[in-house]
Amino acid sequence: MKSKISDGIWAVGNNRAAVILSAVKGMATHSQPKQVKSNGDSDVCAWGDNNLYPIDFEKKLKKSGTAIGGLEVLTSAHYGTGFSLFEEIETDSGTDYKKVRLTKYPEIHDFFRRTKYNLFNLGIIKDFESYRWTTPEFLLSPDYSKIISVKRQPVAKSRFQVPNEKTGLIDNIVINNNWESRKKENDIIIPAFDQMFSVEEIKEECKRRKIHNFTIPSMDILSIENVYPSVGWHSSFKNGWLDVVLAIPEFKKFMFENQLNFKYLIHLADDYFAHIYQDAWIDFTDEEKEVKRRELVDKIDAKIAGNKGAGTSIMSPFFRDKSSGELIKGIQIETIKQDQSNGDFLLDASAGNSEILFPMGVDPCLLGAGIPGGKNLSGSGSDKREAYTILCSRLPAKHAVTLEIFLTIRDWNGWDPNLIGKFPNIQLTTLDKNPTGQTSVPL
Repeated sequence: MKSKISDGIWAVGNNRAAVILSAVKGMATHSQPKQVKSNGDSDVCAWGDNNLYPIDFEKKLKKSGTAIGGLEVLTSAHYGTGFSLFEEIETDSGTDYKKVRLTKYPEIHDFFRRTKYNLFNLGIIKDFESYRWTTPEFLLSPDYSKIISVKRQPVAKSRFQVPNEKTGLIDNIVINNNWESRKKENDIIIPAFDQMFSVEEIKEECKRRKIHNFTIPSMDILSIENVYPSVGWHSSFKNGWLDVVLAIPEFKKFMFENQLNFKYLIHLADDYFAHIYQDAWIDFTDEEKEVKRRELVDKIDAKIAGNKGAGTSIMSPFFRDKSSGELIKGIQIETIKQDQSNGDFLLDASAGNSEILFPMGVDPCLLGAGIPGGKNLSGSGSDKREAYTILCSRLPAKHAVTLEIFLTIRDWNGWDPNLIGKFPNIQLTTLDKNPTGQTSVPL
């Protein structure tokens, strides 16, 4: 069936939601593509100069092992051991939190299993750590009383619709799988609400506009930006440091492929062969002389190359020039300097990698690297433990955004208001304090 979700826009139910919630008769389903009448991308707020910022960004991201590793650290630290349900309790010393089993609350347990809530959170966190905003889509029951499903819409494929001319508010999110060659018939239109609106305000608006699916973009607090948050650690992608890091392996590869890889330069005097072969040398053809020269070079190579040549000697006779009387070396061997082995630009690469990680708040030792010029290039166990502890201490500010999704569902569905969600993390410790070297800590 069709359900009107906003003035002039219609959404058609899809199979995924129908399968998940087939027991509910006459339900609405998650959003589906619908034609939007507009020219080009003028109906959406451009993300970047060409509206392809996430695409351009990830093309560079995937080439940088340091950036990929740093993002993995941020994502895994944020996710911790996964979403856990806690009950807020009052104690003599103040507020405390007690972890509770999901099975204690069958409705919540069923919701989490039905929506694959842990996988949903993993995607939401990856989006938030990458772009500092996410687009969770909520699906309502026919009577608007319950949120019956939630799913992640990939934020890199999401764009904010241009503000409503009458209200100045952004009414919808537009999602398309291919913004490079957008076909508007493939657009997904989802009504959007500001995260500062209360649950009751949104519920009343959904009833008024007959909205059964919507998103509340969970995003970082905007500063001078108008629409899309600015991600601090993207600075290295904008100021050129990532370009420096990516240019070095290309340069090194080109140098290795095009530089001469000879180790020795062997000088052979013709007087040497005249001395060895006497008068017969004069009767040799040019081809025969070249063969003799090649045979001598091969013998020298066999003598000096490899480990067997280490410490050995080569006998080379001297000759005196008949006219000048100067001594002439019969054989002279020079070592060719190998410029590619001098480590040029490696310090620049190390500094560039640090410039990528520093705005992330990721200590290089967590990736097995050290500060350029430091004594320990990989970080000690204590360094790693303290670095991870410091990283985790910065997570509550991020959790305030991503865990708000659960609070919205809790309040909408009328679940116990004393229940809160957390992403507990592993606190690394020494083996003398804990045999496993770790403990779980709610953040």
